[in-house]
Amino acid sequence: MHSLRLEPRRDWELLLPVPNAYLPTTATVPLKQHRGKAARRVVEVGTVVREGMVLAVPDGELSTYIHSPIPGTVRSVSVSRLPEGGECEAVEILLSGSFDRLGKRPERYIWKGMRRADLLQTLRAKGVVETSGKGMPLDALIESKKRGCHIVINALDREPYLRTETSIAESRIGDLLDAVLIVASLVEAATIKIVVDGEGPQSLQSIETFAPLKKDGSYGVELVRSMGGQNAADPGKIRKSGPGSESLHLLPSTLVAIYDAIVEGKAFVERYVTVAGGAIRRPAVLKARIGTPIGDLIEECGGFVESPERLVLGGPLTGFPALNLDLPLTKMIGGVLALTPPETRRGKVRPCIRCGLCGEFCPVGIDPEIIFRDLTGGRIVEAKARGLGSCISCGICSYVCPSRIELSQCLSAHAGG
Repeated sequence: MHSLRLEPRRDWELLLPVPNAYLPTTATVPLKQHRGKAARRVVEVGTVVREGMVLAVPDGELSTYIHSPIPGTVRSVSVSRLPEGGECEAVEILLSGSFDRLGKRPERYIWKGMRRADLLQTLRAKGVVETSGKGMPLDALIESKKRGCHIVINALDREPYLRTETSIAESRIGDLLDAVLIVASLVEAATIKIVVDGEGPQSLQSIETFAPLKKDGSYGVELVRSMGGQNAADPGKIRKSGPGSESLHLLPSTLVAIYDAIVEGKAFVERYVTVAGGAIRRPAVLKARIGTPIGDLIEECGGFVESPERLVLGGPLTGFPALNLDLPLTKMIGGVLALTPPETRRGKVRPCIRCGLCGEFCPVGIDPEIIFRDLTGGRIVEAKARGLGSCISCGICSYVCPSRIELSQCLSAHAGG
């Protein structure tokens, strides 16, 4: 296995604290923003909704609640395409009325006096999901872990362009520390490992950020300086960095959603997102409401300086193509990228030449090319036996493939099944 280093493409000024994006006049809220089945709608066209009001309730074990990001009226119920493929029902809300929370002093809840069952129920009721992968509901993810497991906090942005996670680590450190302690209490953590940038101008600051947690002494806390920094496209190293086989991996964007739900009683209706790429006039990290059209976010960043070759939701390695500017922001989208032709490296897809590069660079040691052939041939059992379940959707195999085969998208689509 080889290491792959990519240009970070983050030479634009980061505004802190992260600015709030403009509120959408119309928010389109998909009812599937989690790993399980789409949530079951409980509102109809014409229903007047409040900010944070439940739009849909869980339908199955890995389903979760969906809430209204804005106050207003349900204008329509339609079928929406999902970035990762497939369709689901979506609720379109026309902004109107007053906000229950915006501009008002937030209440603070003392979580240390809450029972474990109540904490987990709050996470479920507020619709908190992990902000990476397929959006596993946090309560289900925590329940799946053994007591005494290890916590790994990845405070890096592992892909080029993205600055979502590092901006949260720099701007909301107090909230992050509280959220880490909340999770640690829920799993009775054995250790807490925090991976931070170990080089560059933000190195010292990123390390000092989590120093109070280490001094607290309640848990064994280790700060890991990633000398690959944010440029290291090797998520496998981070994923394996938890001691022992039972680890809970979380991002800062997930942690602030936990804090907002438990401490402030807020539903998961907004998230941090990077808007960048060579076609964007003023790249930025914004705090935006779920359901905001990605075109609105791009317009807020000055629009396009040239026509993009490709729109991507997420990172350039692991993201999904965006077919139009009306697609809404969801809980799992941490980036909106508008890439120019030199950035996409697109080319005609050609037959596999058996060069083996995808296997050489794979951070978890599987052979994407062979598994890809199994999947496209319908041999799902064989693909799983070859390690399909180990795929972490890092996107490196597609990036290094000289034949431009979309290996990663194929493996990712089947890895969670």
